[in-house]
Amino acid sequence: MVVGLTGRYCAGKDMVARLFAARGYRVVDVDALGHEALADKAAEVAAAFGPSVLRPDGSVDRRALGRLVFGDRRALARLEAILHPAMVERVKEFIRDNPGDVLVNAAVLHRMGLHSLCGAVVCVTAPLFLRLCRAVRRDGITVRGALARISSQGDVGAQLNDPAVDTYTVRNGGTARSLERRVEWILRRMKGGEG
Repeated sequence: MVVGLTGRYCAGKDMVARLFAARGYRVVDVDALGHEALADKAAEVAAAFGPSVLRPDGSVDRRALGRLVFGDRRALARLEAILHPAMVERVKEFIRDNPGDVLVNAAVLHRMGLHSLCGAVVCVTAPLFLRLCRAVRRDGITVRGALARISSQGDVGAQLNDPAVDTYTVRNGGTARSLERRVEWILRRMKGGEG
């Protein structure tokens, strides 16, 4: 079964992905694929956003690029138009090359159209204050920078109402054990077991 994993910035998708992996799922990290696509398409990105987004070695300075696109929806859409098609193809290849249970970990799963490859979607949520604290601690950015990133994912919450695919919500604001119990419950439901 292919399961999509989504949720807003710093909600805890990677924690949930690790729980799925521990239960036999092969995980494709779409964010990591984005880093690969960014490296491959550095020239296109520089053409679209200017040479200030490049480091002296010609690679993309992700922080500089992030300052340009997070908070500017048109700029973000331009970047996504460059990167997303290659990322989607890599996800499809991963699914083809890994028969069995696969978890597609992608914050903007629906925006990329990846939900159409999935038999179910798991959406991770967490309180805003907790996500801001995680962002500042994990990524070393300001609260304002974290809010800009969260704002850029305004459509992620709307994914919960998608009638095309079974969607489960995992609230990640408690203990690691409570998160694990919720994931186990979802896995039983997806496999047709008792809830």
